[in-house]
Amino acid sequence: MKSKSSKAFLISVLLHLGIGGLGLFYWFGTNPQRNTDNINAIFITEEKPKVRRIPRRKRVRATQRRTRNTNQPRLKILTSNQPATTRGVVSAEEAAPFQQFDSNDLGEPIGPATTSVEFDDTPRVQRVVERPFKKRPKEKARFKSRLVKFIEAQEGPQRIVYCIDLSASMQNLPPHKLKRIIDLMRNSLTFLEPHDSFNVVAFSTELAVYQGDFVPVTEDTVSTASAYLANIQPKINVKGTDHDMLTALTETAKTAPTLVVLFSDGIPTTIAGPDLTLVGEHATGNGRIFAMGIGMAPNFPGAVMLKQLATVSAGDLWLVDRGR
Repeated sequence: MKSKSSKAFLISVLLHLGIGGLGLFYWFGTNPQRNTDNINAIFITEEKPKVRRIPRRKRVRATQRRTRNTNQPRLKILTSNQPATTRGVVSAEEAAPFQQFDSNDLGEPIGPATTSVEFDDTPRVQRVVERPFKKRPKEKARFKSRLVKFIEAQEGPQRIVYCIDLSASMQNLPPHKLKRIIDLMRNSLTFLEPHDSFNVVAFSTELAVYQGDFVPVTEDTVSTASAYLANIQPKINVKGTDHDMLTALTETAKTAPTLVVLFSDGIPTTIAGPDLTLVGEHATGNGRIFAMGIGMAPNFPGAVMLKQLATVSAGDLWLVDRGR
C-alpha cells in the first residue's frame, strides 16, 4: 500500500510540474503580444528652477576728504629775532616796531582813509544795443519769356529794333491779344543790359520811328519807351497802301541792327504771292529776326513767311498763343 501511495504522489508531483512548465511557457509567449498597445509612462513632477536673488547694489557714498594727522609741527610765523629751526619755525630778521594809534577812540575803524577821485572831461560810454540779425528772404526769380531768353542768349552788346505791324490786316486782331504782345515787348526792355540799345518802329500807312537813333538802356529810357509801347494802337488806312513787314525790314536794315523783334500777321501787300525766296532777301542786314505771331496756325501762309524770315536770319519764330 505504501509503495502505491508513493508512486501516486510522485506521479502527481510530475504532472503538476509539467502543467506548471506549460503554463509558464504559454504565459511568456503571449503576454508581450497582449501589451503591444500599452505605453508605460512615468510621471515626474517638474520642480521650478531656483532663482537666486541678487541684492541691489548700494549706492556708493561720496567719501569726504579727511586731513591726515602727522607728527610734524604746524608752520608758525613769529616776529622774533630767533634763527630758523628744523621744526618749521620762521623768524623775522628784525622785530616789528610797535606804533601807537593816532586816535584814542577805539570805536573808529582802522584802515586806509576813504578818498574820492574826480575825472574831468571823461568821455561818456555809449550804450550799444545789439539787434538780432534777420536773414532777408530770397527774392523770387523773375519769369523770363521766350523773347527774353533769346535776347540773353546773344553775345555782346545788342542793337535791338522792336518792329510792330499796325496795318489794316491787324484791325481784326482782338485788343487783348495785341496787349499781350506789347506787354511781352515791354517786359523784355527791363531785362536789357546797360551796354545794349534799342528803338521802336511801327508800320501802317506810315513808318513811325520812336527815336532817330538807338536809345541807350537806362531806367528813364526804359520807362519812357514802355509807356510809348503801351499807347500803340492799330490805325485805319484811309489814304493808300499800307506798309508791310517786308518794306519795314528794308528800312530797319539801314540802321544795321543786330536783332529785330518783329510782330506781324505775315501777310505781305507789296508782292503778288508768298514767294519765300523774296521773303528771305528782305532779311538781309537785319541781324537775327525774332518773329512773333498770334492767332494763327503754323501752316497759315503768314506764319510760314515769318518762319522763313527767322530761318534765313538764324532767328526764331514764336506763336505766342500756341506756346512755340
